[in-house]
Amino acid sequence: MTRRGSALLELLVALPLATMLAAAAAAMLVGVWRLARRGESQLAGTRELRHAHAALAADVRPLRARDLRDVRDTAIEFDAVLGVGVVCAASTRDRIDLLAADPDDAVGLAWAASVQPGDVVSLWHADPTGAPRPLNHATPLAGLSWSGGCGGAPWTAAWADRRAVRITLTVAGPDLGMIGAPATVQRRVRYSLYRSGASWFLGRRTLTGGRWDTVQPVAGPLLSPAQGGMSVQALDRRSEPAVRLGDTAALRITLRLRWSPVGNAPPRPDSATMDIALRGEHAQRDR
Repeated sequence: MTRRGSALLELLVALPLATMLAAAAAAMLVGVWRLARRGESQLAGTRELRHAHAALAADVRPLRARDLRDVRDTAIEFDAVLGVGVVCAASTRDRIDLLAADPDDAVGLAWAASVQPGDVVSLWHADPTGAPRPLNHATPLAGLSWSGGCGGAPWTAAWADRRAVRITLTVAGPDLGMIGAPATVQRRVRYSLYRSGASWFLGRRTLTGGRWDTVQPVAGPLLSPAQGGMSVQALDRRSEPAVRLGDTAALRITLRLRWSPVGNAPPRPDSATMDIALRGEHAQRDR
């Protein structure tokens, strides 16, 4: 009887202790899970901001001030560079052949995207007044096709077996006989906040053939425009707000979002501000 009573007493004492230990272990596991979820949520927000920074920098850094078309609080519009080539032949005033600007490009012109009619080509030609500075002729493309190599140009003899792209211009230029002159092809691009359901995202659109394509999501969800989800400011060479787009040396872009911790904790804000210098302009520092 004494041994049975002792065992029962030990059981009555052990059960509450086991329950307490199980509750403590469960609470610890829940805490670890919440910490991991909170870190994952914060990391996702940081990843979205970094991805947006990389996408914007890739498109903005090659720009010149004159490539900017519109800068607003929640949007930026510009003529993005699709490709760069060198004129190797000019059969008529409205038709030229281009080779890749990179001699190591053995395939042909390495475009950032497929060139289409409606994209704008910029060509440089001699000033008819005799001034040493070349003039720029920009016009939409009317058509393009692949042509043979430009073996007729002495300086391209080593590239005679490479393909060239033949571009037909909408507006015929002046004398385009500047063999060896650079040429760039550009397309209108717009970054802005857009709404999808109840959330806001950073989106990218391109103007192709005179029509804006479907918006492509870049990063998000971000805060709404009223909450400062995106802010764009043009800066001059002194890092002051630019009075005119032509004075722009860099763009200051700020993106804001909130990441949600697990539990009843309120959402926490996060943001990223980047100063992206334009090509050939006063250098700014990303931060």
